[in-house]
Amino acid sequence: MAPKNYGPCSVQNCNLPRDRYHQFTSLAYNKAQKKGTYKTYPYLKIGQQLCYLHYLRIVEPDRGQKSRTPEPKNYSFVEQIAMLTKVLYVQRGNIELDPLRFQQMIIKAEPRLEGFFNKLMKALIPNRRSEHNKIEAQKTIVSLCYIMAGLRNKFANDLKLEIGLYLSASGTTRTAIDTMNSIGLSACYTTVNNFKRKLANEHPLKIREFFREQNNYLYIYNLDNYHNIHEKRRPDNVTLSTAKHMATCICKQVSACAPIPIVFNNIPVHNSVNIDASNICFRLINEYHGIFDIAYTNRKKQWITNGKSDINNFDQIELLTVHCYDDAIAERKEERSMKKVRLIGLQEKNLHSMNDYIMALQMILDIDKDTGHLCNRIAPLVADWPGQLFVRKAITNLHKTNSQYIIPDEINSFIPILGPLHVSLNSREHVILIYHSFFEKLFHFVFGKRKVLAKKPKPWRINLLLDLAYNGWNKIRNIVLTKFGINKDIEYRMIIDLLDNIIPTTLDIYATLFRFGSFEEYIETIFRIWTFALRWKRHNYNKAPLAFLSDVFYWQDVKHPFAEVIKLFLVNFNDYYVENMHSKIRAHTSPNNNVDNIIKQAYVIDTRNHCEFKDIFEKTKAYPYKLSSLNLLTEKTALFLLNYFQEIFNNCGKRETVDSRCLPTGYSTSVPPSPDECDLCHKKLDNGEVLICGHGYHFECYQKVEYGCRYCEEYYKRGIYSNVKSFLNRLEKGPNVLTSEEIDEYEEVSLDDEITDNEETNRNQDIHTKFVMALNNVNTCSSEIRWDQMCANERKDLKEYTCEISLPII
Repeated sequence: MAPKNYGPCSVQNCNLPRDRYHQFTSLAYNKAQKKGTYKTYPYLKIGQQLCYLHYLRIVEPDRGQKSRTPEPKNYSFVEQIAMLTKVLYVQRGNIELDPLRFQQMIIKAEPRLEGFFNKLMKALIPNRRSEHNKIEAQKTIVSLCYIMAGLRNKFANDLKLEIGLYLSASGTTRTAIDTMNSIGLSACYTTVNNFKRKLANEHPLKIREFFREQNNYLYIYNLDNYHNIHEKRRPDNVTLSTAKHMATCICKQVSACAPIPIVFNNIPVHNSVNIDASNICFRLINEYHGIFDIAYTNRKKQWITNGKSDINNFDQIELLTVHCYDDAIAERKEERSMKKVRLIGLQEKNLHSMNDYIMALQMILDIDKDTGHLCNRIAPLVADWPGQLFVRKAITNLHKTNSQYIIPDEINSFIPILGPLHVSLNSREHVILIYHSFFEKLFHFVFGKRKVLAKKPKPWRINLLLDLAYNGWNKIRNIVLTKFGINKDIEYRMIIDLLDNIIPTTLDIYATLFRFGSFEEYIETIFRIWTFALRWKRHNYNKAPLAFLSDVFYWQDVKHPFAEVIKLFLVNFNDYYVENMHSKIRAHTSPNNNVDNIIKQAYVIDTRNHCEFKDIFEKTKAYPYKLSSLNLLTEKTALFLLNYFQEIFNNCGKRETVDSRCLPTGYSTSVPPSPDECDLCHKKLDNGEVLICGHGYHFECYQKVEYGCRYCEEYYKRGIYSNVKSFLNRLEKGPNVLTSEEIDEYEEVSLDDEITDNEETNRNQDIHTKFVMALNNVNTCSSEIRWDQMCANERKDLKEYTCEISLPII
């Protein structure tokens, strides 16, 4: 039997009843430490005696007081609806339509609502439904919660207001909106209109407040012409064009960059000679010597070898949708988030003159008068051709003595920047226009002879054709180049220039190089695209890139900080933001909207940033061709190209009439490429290399000209001087408005980003099998056998493919 504890109590001055004692064990000591009572009796030691009452106070202070979890009260449905109504009333202005986040929000605000949403789900969603349909039904239950709360409290009307705004933006009539209000599903028309008017009236104040609070960052501006695509644009005998033209001004905050001064270390950001042709030629000779003799595909391989492998890491469908601005396309949703982008203003104006642009820029300058955010700071303005022309013209006349124009001094802050998206869009479109006969043949072969390729296809179709042509070419490139060897046939050089140089350049300039932020490669490729515009005789884009290159080279030479800024933050110097805003405005307006309503809706879009209702409930669209379908189309394109090269092989040496713009650069020079000879020594070209420009040299001859085609370099130099001179003359002495020739060339590129749904392309294993067979036949063919003999069977099969396989097209 264990010995009993007889005391005494070790607590000092203990005067409690001492009929029972307990030992202060190590376990008791740990309990006292844990419960914080030992601090009162720090002198106690393990093994000492404690009277019963002191033992309870020190070791078991919570005996008899252990917490008991109360039984959860079963609240009635009426009580929980009342709780929900109170929560949603308090949370008004912060609507949450995502089911998971909605549950978290109401439980956090009112813990007694835990399990309420699950009860609704069990009551309203049958278990037999698929998981997808259950998830979709949960969104409806969230809507039901808001509707029930709105019935109890008319001020808990967030969802009704969202629905009303959506109906209004969709062109729904006042009567229809008020009818939906009577049903209990929408706010009334007056409430919706008052809300929009309030946001529109507050926008000028809000944007000024934004710049006052956020004035320590660099801002990049977009200024572009908006037209309402819902309206009738082409006049007829009865009705004039009713298109509404407005100037849209957008700003993009670069939060990682401080403002840049106009003058740094007494060096102004504006070049005193305006556009410096000699400096561009100096860079051409010393930095880009021989670069444009190389096909872009080979140049890209050099970049990848030198560590730029990431420029190849973009998804194919993402690249195909780069000129589709619809934010309902699933593959493009994140990029279209428009973070840190604000709408400065929208005014009815057609941007066709210098005065138009000065008045449009006044939207920014008026804000600057109140905020001072542009005081001695640069304001990069990314713009298309008219913006490049007229803003530069304004700056030129501002610095010109005795100018006939009155230009505000504040215009000096603006720096015109070449819009990369428009460069890409225009160059892609021009490739299709110039080489239309080639793409029409490809189009009919791949999609069927009954299909019609428009003279000026829409951007999504242009992207698809260029992508198919380039990827199909990559599948047969090595084989074709090997089989043709050293060949200066004009038609062959023309198609090689197109597939290996022009198409990949126009595909990569914006979608890959610019968006990846590859500054050096981007600048070089802008220069390369200018060489295309030179021989294509583009009256606008044979000048605008030169002005941009001159500016960049000047900033680098004088070490102005803006040179480093544009290099580090290249991806922000984008004209995508204004096109995205235009797409959103078009999606939220209708033919019934007048100018005031369009402007009001634009301010609503900017203030609210995004439409929660639309984001949750609108069906997202997927790009109509899946990767498997694109692979099938690519192989069919490759088959077409094999056939096309076979025809070229058969026609080698025969002369055909072609558009001179289609020919490689060499045919625009003072010394066109000779048919079979070295273009330096004029001896037979039995060894050496044919450059992408069409000129060919023996290896030793190419070494003599220091690995650069002297004829093409001279052609580029003449083009630089003549076009810079022409542009400077236009800026200093030219008319104050767009000329008819400029309007014809500038004719607005279609930015209708609607992609028609398409059925999944039929999968035909025959295409892949026969394509592999065709490649194997080419690979196993001996060099002595003519290619036309080797491909006789393939040509017959190719014709059969066109008849056998009818692939749907968008």
